Amino acid sequence: MNRRMFVGLMAGAAVCSINKWSAETRGESKSFDVARMLEVTRAPGVAVAGIKEAGPYQLFAGVERAGGPAITAGTRFPAASLSKPVFAWAVQNLRKQGKIDWDRPLQDYLDLGLEGTSRKITAFHVLTHSTGLTNWRFRYGPLESSFEPGTRWQYSGEGFVLLQRVVEKIVAQPIAEYMRTAVLEPLGMTQSTFAWTPEIQKLAASGHDRQGALLERSAAFYELRNYEILQKRGLNPASATYDQIAAAYQQPVLPITVSPNMAGSLQTTIGDYALFLAHVLKAVPRSDDFKARVEVNRDIAWAPGWGVVRSSKTPSLFHWGDGPGFKNFCWVQPARKSALVFFTNGDSGAALYAWLFRQLMNQDLSAFYWI
Repeated sequence: MNRRMFVGLMAGAAVCSINKWSAETRGESKSFDVARMLEVTRAPGVAVAGIKEAGPYQLFAGVERAGGPAITAGTRFPAASLSKPVFAWAVQNLRKQGKIDWDRPLQDYLDLGLEGTSRKITAFHVLTHSTGLTNWRFRYGPLESSFEPGTRWQYSGEGFVLLQRVVEKIVAQPIAEYMRTAVLEPLGMTQSTFAWTPEIQKLAASGHDRQGALLERSAAFYELRNYEILQKRGLNPASATYDQIAAAYQQPVLPITVSPNMAGSLQTTIGDYALFLAHVLKAVPRSDDFKARVEVNRDIAWAPGWGVVRSSKTPSLFHWGDGPGFKNFCWVQPARKSALVFFTNGDSGAALYAWLFRQLMNQDLSAFYWI
């Protein structure tokens, strides 16, 4: 499905931006009082888009920032960890082209300073969160796996940065540039980028705390700090490599501070991300790339780039995004011909997107209670 086809479908969808609206769920009319739930959760706004039982769906409610304009199709959101499935798509493509070996240690491609058991970490381990690495380091020191890579599940953003550096080496391009030309533009995601700039923020939602107040140190706060450091060294985040960015800090740098960052720096719109999910929905039945590989618990496992939730009759894919001031979620279930993404701009947004999902799809997910 190309962007023109998808946008055409979305144009015919029910666009909801008032306090109450009706939505069709399995042929039955339901009334959703979103304004009430925005008030209860204190999340200022929410956007939802995608495919609901083979038909296009989109919803906008609330505001971009407290006292500000309404959320629209053009509102930019930081995807947070919803960045990871998009990067996983890129790595899967490189694997199909024979440019990266699923089982070859990353340390063999590039000296990443890995020691001991962590030297065995592969791209497959990174995408299935089985590296044994912590999510993020907050002090300097060598990276060490807490268990034999591939034997257990443990969420890790650090692993994605290691793989990001290896991909840059393989494709001989800065990562944001490569993601734009090889992934985002071919998928039709023309309003998306992994390279934050102040211009993006002019069109973006702002993050809020659990009380609904503007969050000073939201996602944009940290992106701006990184951007200013690069500007002082004459670097553009859209065309700088990881090594150039790290050197710009002129001191040892922790990967969580570096942007572009494949673990979480995607800036996008609800429509662009819904378009990505439409591609995933089409690909899942025809590929083994989305099958569960690493067990988490009786209801949840992990496929490369995706969680797999098995609490409903047929398995579905999911991922969440958790950044300061933003809580996001996406879900793909081929059996119901459905794929939806939820963006919220509040630290209490997880309760809101879980509630909305239950109303829209008439089902619950154990993933909501696990995240």
